[in-house]
Amino acid sequence: MVSHTRGTPDGFGCEASSGSQQPPPPPSNLAELMAMQTELLHQLVQGQQNQQRQQYGGREAQPAGYQEFFGTQPPLFSKADDPLDADAWLHTINSKFALLAVPCVDANKAHFAAQQLRGPTRIWWDNYCAMQPAGHIISWEEFRTAFRSHHIPEGLIERKLNEFLALDQGTRTILQYAQTFNHLCQYAGHHADTDAKKRDRFRCGLNTKLKECLNLVQPNTYNELVNIAITQEDCIAVHHAEKKRKAPTGPSSAQPPRYRLVQNTPHRPPQRNTPMGRLVLRPPQQQGGVRPPVPQQQQQQQQFNPRPNAPQFNSGNDNNRCFNCGSTSHFAKNCPQPRRNNPGQNSSQNNNKGKGKRQMVQVR
Repeated sequence: MVSHTRGTPDGFGCEASSGSQQPPPPPSNLAELMAMQTELLHQLVQGQQNQQRQQYGGREAQPAGYQEFFGTQPPLFSKADDPLDADAWLHTINSKFALLAVPCVDANKAHFAAQQLRGPTRIWWDNYCAMQPAGHIISWEEFRTAFRSHHIPEGLIERKLNEFLALDQGTRTILQYAQTFNHLCQYAGHHADTDAKKRDRFRCGLNTKLKECLNLVQPNTYNELVNIAITQEDCIAVHHAEKKRKAPTGPSSAQPPRYRLVQNTPHRPPQRNTPMGRLVLRPPQQQGGVRPPVPQQQQQQQQFNPRPNAPQFNSGNDNNRCFNCGSTSHFAKNCPQPRRNNPGQNSSQNNNKGKGKRQMVQVR
């Protein structure tokens, strides 16, 4: 019966005239079948989107609430050690609003974002709201402007800019230098607003060895320059390791001798703490133990002005006799006998004239 109704045009026409809806005829080929499936999938997707945007059986969509916003897992914010952390938090919150299926009211954005503030930042926001007039509605744009002016002051931005302009590689590796460079580029402004400016600034901060190796290299992008610098740094490290491995560790006969300057000073034995005597200048001794007469003026000066700490008597040596009386117990200046002239003194003095020299005798 069913095959007869679908197979004959008359039967199909009779059923249609009775007022009941009949299914469409089967497709004649595979292309029509695929087109029908595509249309059904398209209608199914549209139905799901309409269910997400509409509630209560076709009524007008309600604005998104805090539960929908909290479902996007917005981050919390307490304080920022880096000024750009505050700006990054604002960008993240703004991206969460774009994830909502139903747009959020602009006035609610500021309230929803304020619920994510903690600690000192929350205290600042409460004070800011208290200073506003009664009934004032804070928009999302006003919230972002006040938040940036409080957490991103101009003086701090200028300090970060100076750090960027003075940045160089130093003892950092290329990877560490590139990370610091990319972080400070956010404060550079027009100094690094194009890829060419970033390449030139990055190249200027490299150390002299890498700068010499990359002098003739002209990369097209900043990322290409960083990759070439990392590769070149690895090559230099391998070269230094190979050179250090081939270096001789011990002395070799093939190497020329190395000379060292040594101060040639004679060895001095340690001096003992011996008592120091006095140096007395005496005329040369005469043969026969006869001493030339002392002038009268000098004799008087020696008698009346004796030298302090000088010995007044002879020590008993047979070679040192008094020139006046020949005694070994005293010298001539202390002789108690009257002065007398020795007849052989003048002749002996004349014979030995010019033969003697002044001698330095140490008296202890």
